[in-house]
Amino acid sequence: MKKIYFSLLAIALSVGAFAQCTPDPSVTKPGISPAKLPDGVVGEPYSQVVTLMVPADSSIVYQGTLYNVTIDSATVVAISHLPPGFGYEANKPSRTWRGGERGCARLFGNPISSSVGFYEVSVKVRTFFKIVGIPTQLDQLDSSTIDFRVVLGNSIQELAQAKNLVAYPNPVKDELSVELPRYSSSAQFSVYNMMGQNMDITPSFSSNTGEIKFNTSLLPAGMYLVYGQNNGRNYQVRFIKE
Repeated sequence: MKKIYFSLLAIALSVGAFAQCTPDPSVTKPGISPAKLPDGVVGEPYSQVVTLMVPADSSIVYQGTLYNVTIDSATVVAISHLPPGFGYEANKPSRTWRGGERGCARLFGNPISSSVGFYEVSVKVRTFFKIVGIPTQLDQLDSSTIDFRVVLGNSIQELAQAKNLVAYPNPVKDELSVELPRYSSSAQFSVYNMMGQNMDITPSFSSNTGEIKFNTSLLPAGMYLVYGQNNGRNYQVRFIKE
């Protein structure tokens, strides 16, 4: 049987929640549309509608014989590897669609600097079907991954709003110190390469000096960006790792 792929369907944020979306009537091929989701940009609200189409029937070849298959329904049973701060609403709270039915879901959230990176969103779908001539209902669990990124963005407005910090030594070898104005306990700072990938370095704050320090000893040589939020403002500074 042909595998059925769904992307970013229903995780209702509350019981009985419905997505404010309309399926794309031009989608007739089983699966999802669009196949690639636009990037989420830090600081910009995100909302994307995904249209899905459940096949009405299919076929399988078993030991050289072709069997016709009728699709009863398909249900999203699990979604994982999601960016922090994102949610989902489907146009059916049951997360189940009949064979041949078209539906939609809305992905929404507010990307934050700590969620910058590449995500392979994993979607598991259980499909219920019957082989023509056999009364027993069967089911099959399929998995698919959907590429999705959260990026810093490079708009003029965003760069203008991000205040520059002082970092030293620059170039750096083992440890980078970043001066902060009025440090807040809710501050979030991360290190990214020029491709927007989070380098997964946990900063430490020194209450004696008022600085955030990053262990850069394991970073490959190149240019990097410290980007973060502190006291409601965005901050950034570039540095070079020797």
